[in-house]
Amino acid sequence: MEKIKEVNVVFLFTIIILAVFSFVVGFQFYEYKTKTTDLSKENIDHIYLLETMDKYRKNHFFSIAKDVSHPGYKMYNIDKNINKRITVDKSKKNKRIYRIETFDSSSKTSKNVSIGTSVKDFINIYGENYIERSSDQTDKIIEYIDRDNDIFISFFIYNDQVDGINLEVKDF
Repeated sequence: MEKIKEVNVVFLFTIIILAVFSFVVGFQFYEYKTKTTDLSKENIDHIYLLETMDKYRKNHFFSIAKDVSHPGYKMYNIDKNINKRITVDKSKKNKRIYRIETFDSSSKTSKNVSIGTSVKDFINIYGENYIERSSDQTDKIIEYIDRDNDIFISFFIYNDQVDGINLEVKDF
């Protein structure tokens, strides 16, 4: 009886490990299978990834945001707007920008996509090479990946419209 319980525990543990491994590998394969999109000139409100925060101080005011979701990084609100933020590496002197996110209707991408743009319209602009995934915070997320530059842009979708935009260095 004791050996049967041990075998069942080992079997259950093996099944769980295989399920987790399959999910991780499956998602990475799905991401890899999706064609790359050139996002090298992409920006939000003329703020670019991997530029220094200091480059934008002349035209913007940055205040520390309360969100601390990434240890080792600092988040800043842009122009006192809690719906527009950048994330920078706090350990380095040059404070390079690793993420730009907005939920503000006045913000635009380099291709003039903003909050309220329909899914159909921004797919016509950015193309069909995207990953669509579910989210517990919105209806879905549509992502475009630039493998050559290790960046991606995510569009948070609610009621078939853009509800938020996130431009980010991959795996920061």
